[in-house]
Amino acid sequence: MNRILARIGVGLAALLVLFLVGLLVARILFTRYLHSDAFRQSLAQAAANTLNANHADFAPLEFDGSMVYGENFRATRNDGGGFSTLDADQLRATFDWHGLLRHTVQIDELAIQRLSIEPPAAQGAAGTENPSEPEWTAGAAPAPFGLSHPGWTVDLRKTTIAEANWHWSSTPEEGITGTALTLMPDGQNAWVIDAEGGTVQTAGFPSLDLETASMRWQSPTLYINSADLKNGSSRLNVTGSIEARQSVDLQVKLDGVDVQPLLAPDWRERLTGRMAGQVHIQAPLGSGNAANELTVSGSMGLLEGQLTALPILDEIGTFTHTERFRTLELTRASADFTRTPERLEVRNMVVESEGLIRVEGTYTIVDGRIDGSFQVGLTPATLQWIPGSQEEIFTDSRDGYRWTPMRLTGPVDHPNDDLTPRLAAAAGDTIIKSAAGVEGTVKKVGQGVLDLLLH
Repeated sequence: MNRILARIGVGLAALLVLFLVGLLVARILFTRYLHSDAFRQSLAQAAANTLNANHADFAPLEFDGSMVYGENFRATRNDGGGFSTLDADQLRATFDWHGLLRHTVQIDELAIQRLSIEPPAAQGAAGTENPSEPEWTAGAAPAPFGLSHPGWTVDLRKTTIAEANWHWSSTPEEGITGTALTLMPDGQNAWVIDAEGGTVQTAGFPSLDLETASMRWQSPTLYINSADLKNGSSRLNVTGSIEARQSVDLQVKLDGVDVQPLLAPDWRERLTGRMAGQVHIQAPLGSGNAANELTVSGSMGLLEGQLTALPILDEIGTFTHTERFRTLELTRASADFTRTPERLEVRNMVVESEGLIRVEGTYTIVDGRIDGSFQVGLTPATLQWIPGSQEEIFTDSRDGYRWTPMRLTGPVDHPNDDLTPRLAAAAGDTIIKSAAGVEGTVKKVGQGVLDLLLH
């Protein structure tokens, strides 16, 4: 019996030794695998699956327990969707290695120092007319670009990016740079995204500083819950949605936005003020013709507006003995508008320098030509310098002004009106020039708001 027990003991000891050796060998083999090109390629494949990229590649990785470090990651895509290149620098990830047993790269947290995203090639460019299937098939990872297909997948629990730079057009200055991002999964194929800091630049407009943004990605739509931006004292709030390759639908609230950078150069010294209002922006995506289908509508007002440096104002000030004409304070300037590439429609326009002039009306601009109907109000004190004007033309009295209708038609740069001839006839030949000058002031006030909407 003792001999049998001894043999059993020796056998168990041998099994234990074999088991420990097996664990050691398995650990050595596993460690070698983690440092091998095969594992790095599998990891790259999983990332490519998630991003629906044609190719992805990691620089050599370094391991420290459950922590993995990498200098660089690059993904490329040539199907015209999402991006053309994505570069991430200084990566640090916390892995749960158990996921490898089910072909899942489970990352509890991924930290990226710098992320740069370049826009997809324009439609019609080489390689985008008939996009082919990516070299890697897309995976079922719960990531912003995740799709369901066989292969390696990524289970990414949290991502932080210290500096994200995203260019959304081929124009270098268009994009957002230097913003910090935090991404957290929220259900199947959905992510909550928080952004802070950075600069937003769009061609033709002043740069904006991003304060904070709260968003949600639910494939294929990015929902902007709220994004606050500023430029000096100018502030904007953006809400809405962007559906990948389909459409943009945004609401933009403006508060105290300086009007001068938005004007044509020759008007920047003449019209000042701050804009406030709300704009609705709609445009298709993916058609390659979004700019030609853009629709912008809303209501806009000009606060603390001022017209100055206009020679005609000096002439009217001299003629009417009214110094206020020389620097015209716009106590109110507001309108509702709808603008498409082919047409600008302005409704409920009101432009007033209280106690001097008030203009109300609507107009449309098509192919560079304006067609508008207005009511022009001038104070009796101003009209006393134009003989016959109150008796024959400005016959309606309300709100402290004397009113008359006016039609404005013709090229936007040099429109024609039907008021100047009536003023001239009423005043008589001796003051035709002065009468035309008074009416010219009325048109210049309206032109200020017109240029504001056009530029």
